Amino acid sequence: MFTKLFTPKKINQCEIPNRLAVTAMVANYCNEDGTATDRYIAYHEAKAKGGWGLIITEDYAVSEHAMGYQFIAGLWNDDQIASHKKLTDTIHQYDSKIFAQIYHAGRQSASFVNGGVQPVAPSAIPCPWLRQLPRELTIPEIEQIVEDFGDCALRAKQAGFDGIEVHAGHGYLIAEFMSTYVNKRTDKYGGCLDNRLRFIKEIYTNIRSKVGDDFPVMIRFSADEVVQGGRDISESRVLAKLFAEWGFDALHVSSGAYGDHNKGIVSPMYVSHAWTVDFAAEIKQLVDIPVFTVNRINDPRMADGLLEMGKADFIGMGRGSLADPDLPNKAKAGDLTSIRYCIGCMQGCVGKLLVGEAITCLVNPSLGQEYQLDYSKATTPKKVLIAGVRTRWPGSGSGSGDQRPRGHAL
Repeated sequence: MFTKLFTPKKINQCEIPNRLAVTAMVANYCNEDGTATDRYIAYHEAKAKGGWGLIITEDYAVSEHAMGYQFIAGLWNDDQIASHKKLTDTIHQYDSKIFAQIYHAGRQSASFVNGGVQPVAPSAIPCPWLRQLPRELTIPEIEQIVEDFGDCALRAKQAGFDGIEVHAGHGYLIAEFMSTYVNKRTDKYGGCLDNRLRFIKEIYTNIRSKVGDDFPVMIRFSADEVVQGGRDISESRVLAKLFAEWGFDALHVSSGAYGDHNKGIVSPMYVSHAWTVDFAAEIKQLVDIPVFTVNRINDPRMADGLLEMGKADFIGMGRGSLADPDLPNKAKAGDLTSIRYCIGCMQGCVGKLLVGEAITCLVNPSLGQEYQLDYSKATTPKKVLIAGVRTRWPGSGSGSGDQRPRGHAL
């Protein structure tokens, strides 16, 4: 049934057992100090049990003032390493690999989630989404953030992660430096393309100097930001070749920036499936390193077809993994009818975050409750009575006797 989906592929020296990746999604399951909770660990463990080849965690903040959400993970000090080492040790009981996505939210933050300080950006231009006026970074502050990224990457390695993903997309700080719609600087970090890329190049160089050449370092970026004055695919083709030349080990091709008029970084049900795949396909023609594609790909057969066509090397299914963490194992077994497919409703995975709460899922009531649920087979079976209310079935005649129970077992 599948030709490529369950074949292994390496990123640097790390062999990923299959081509299905859990892409980074904020869950708000961590402690406010950035340490991992049992809930956060069990949430990721469910995906490892389910057979995902690569799990990319949510944004790990590189400093206490880099956060875009209140309860996300962080590796900005050594005291945080132990709890995240518990996470990686748990995942490594299975075949899955786990990468930490690291980031700085930049102007896409607010004082009530990032340690009570004013958000920062390349230039003092408000985010259209959160609308707080950011403060323009000084050069010494930029240099410190570069160090923060390198230190965070090293702590991720010390915590047992198999690699890292640098988040340079979706309008966060690195993306802000790369794009003229936010970056209005006239110093060495603004203006021409090389100046706008100086920040990310310094970050990569700093990271690599601290983690070594054999540790996987990939980058996520938006191929088209869909913002007036922002980057489109023409400039992103140039970026992709440069990223590969510098030494990034894989490219994760996404789109958009929060607050834009894009179809959605997290696309709802009325947006076509796999609609950003051609961005990845174009970039894959330019580089010799693995390329990830993502967005509204929720069917393993669809994913395998994209791999067969050479559109990408890995398929990201973020919300697909929320809806059913066992999707890979079910697909591999040929049990496609029992997969709970993501319906793109955005009620629990996005809606909850907008009010500062932890994520849920309409088709997976167990999401976020894995740490306190036990679905193992009972040693002593019990008989259970399911009581329901009988009601007349819609459309049945008054004398048809077609009555069915309203209550039913799950």
